[in-house]
Amino acid sequence: MIRFSKITAAVILFCFFSAGAGAAGGKINELKSLAYHNNKTLKSIRDDIRKTIFTIKSRRPEENLPELTFYRYRVRNKENFWKVLSRSSLNMDTLMSVNGLTSPSQVGPGTILFIPNMRGVVVSSRREAESITSLERIDLRYVKQVNRSSDLDKKHIFVPCGKISSIERSLFLGTAFLSPLKKGRRTSGFGTRSDPFNKKRREFHRGVDIACPIGTAVHASRRGRVVFAGYKGGYGKAVIIEHEYGYMSIYGHLSRFRVKAGDTVGAGGVVALSGNTGRSTGPHLHFEIRKNGRSLNPDTFIKPGH
Repeated sequence: MIRFSKITAAVILFCFFSAGAGAAGGKINELKSLAYHNNKTLKSIRDDIRKTIFTIKSRRPEENLPELTFYRYRVRNKENFWKVLSRSSLNMDTLMSVNGLTSPSQVGPGTILFIPNMRGVVVSSRREAESITSLERIDLRYVKQVNRSSDLDKKHIFVPCGKISSIERSLFLGTAFLSPLKKGRRTSGFGTRSDPFNKKRREFHRGVDIACPIGTAVHASRRGRVVFAGYKGGYGKAVIIEHEYGYMSIYGHLSRFRVKAGDTVGAGGVVALSGNTGRSTGPHLHFEIRKNGRSLNPDTFIKPGH
C-alpha cells in the first residue's frame, strides 16, 4: 500500500516538473522536521498556504500566488497522517490527493510523503479542474498560474484550494463500505499467505475470507451497479459491483445470485447467497475491494462496527 502511494506521487510530480511547474530546476526540497522551533522550511510552507488561501478567496491578482513547490518528508516515529496534517497546515484532501493515498493507515514511520506549499487537489484533466473550480467558486486563472499553463493541457493539474467530494472523503476515511455479511468468522486476511491447496507455496491473497454456512445472505457493501454476475474461474460464482471513483467490490464462492448484470443495488441490499464454488476449501465468502483495478485491503474501508 505504501509503495502504491510513493509511485503515484512520484509520477504526478514528474509530470509537474517536466511541464515546468514546481520547484526550480525540478528539484524537490527536503522537509527534515515537523517541529515548529527554528524550522524555516515549515514556516515558509505554512506562510505560502495562508497567502494562497487569502489570494484566491479575496480574488487578488494571480501573480500574488507563490510558486507551486513540493517538499519530500520521511515520516518519523510516533507520527502519522493526522500529525503531518496538523503540523504542515495542509488539509486532508491535499495530502491524500498529492500522495495518491487511499487510507490514513498507509502513513506511518518511514513513509515518504510529498508536501506542497499550498492546499489543493490533483486532477487528470481540464474538465475535472473546471468542475472543481465551479463548485468551489475558484477563478480558473489561479489554476493556470499555479500550473504555468494557459490551456491546462496536462496529464496532471493541481487545483489550488480545490477539494474532493464528500463521497471520496468517506471512502478515504473508511466509513463508506459496509460488511458484506451480518455474521461470519474471518479465516484469511489480505496479503501474502500460504496457498490453502499447497502449503509449500506462497500466494498473495487479494481480499478477505469469511467463513459462513452455505446460503448465508451476502449484502452489497456499498451502493453501485452490478457489472458481473456469473462464474469467474477460481472465484466460482461471483458478483462484481462497480462504485464511484474507480472503486469496485467483488464477492466470490457464491451459491445463488439475487442480482444480474446491469442491476443497481443499494448499500446492504442482498446480492447473493454464500456458497463453496470455485477454488475453495470450504463454505465461505471471498470479499475484495479494488480501485482502478488495484486490490486494496478491505479492513481499511469497512465502516467500524459493521
